[in-house]
Amino acid sequence: MSPTTHNVNVVETASMTATITARTRSNFAILHLLSAAAFSREVGKLEQAHAGKPFGDFWEEILASATAAVFTAVAGFEAFANELFVDHATVFPELRVEVMAKLWELYEQKAILEKYEFALLLKGGTAFDRGSKLYQDAQALIRLRNGLTHFKPEWFDEQEEHAKISAFLSNRFNGSQFLPNAEPLFPRSWASHSCTQWAVRSLTAFIVEFQLRAGLPNKLLPFRERLDAL
Repeated sequence: MSPTTHNVNVVETASMTATITARTRSNFAILHLLSAAAFSREVGKLEQAHAGKPFGDFWEEILASATAAVFTAVAGFEAFANELFVDHATVFPELRVEVMAKLWELYEQKAILEKYEFALLLKGGTAFDRGSKLYQDAQALIRLRNGLTHFKPEWFDEQEEHAKISAFLSNRFNGSQFLPNAEPLFPRSWASHSCTQWAVRSLTAFIVEFQLRAGLPNKLLPFRERLDAL
């Protein structure tokens, strides 16, 4: 099954059926999440292949796949929120089209979690507890993605922003087995199979819980086997 939307308008007459328009649109939220799962599996394979070896050039491959897993996981998380508003006629049928268009103007540039919170408010669902593990895991992962995207070097013995990111990530996953235990999680030790598994599981769990609270069907259900294979 592919996450692609088809919209065909058909006119039927007594003698024929004529297709007036055919529209196809690719939704990338699920595709990004599936990519994140694939990159996570690659990290696992690399760690297994080099288990017990000292730090070496292979670690760069682990870092590349782990970074791709984090980037695509967060990309999928944000795309899913955006698709809620793009598909407003289906997701928010109780609201007028022009109202949703205006609301999207106001919220398109908002932070990812704010979009989910606003969508849940519109659906009348129970709000997320911002202190819950589900919410904090999503926030920590976004913080990791942002730290990598807007990376600024810091000396290991004079860390400020790096130390804050490491604190956000602490106790959520195991750091790299190829780096010293004393090395902070950010900017390098976070790159592990344990982290990429946590990343995909955390964001898919958030999306599933969001849909439950919003009274929406679970769009991830047909892809669960592939998303769970990490």
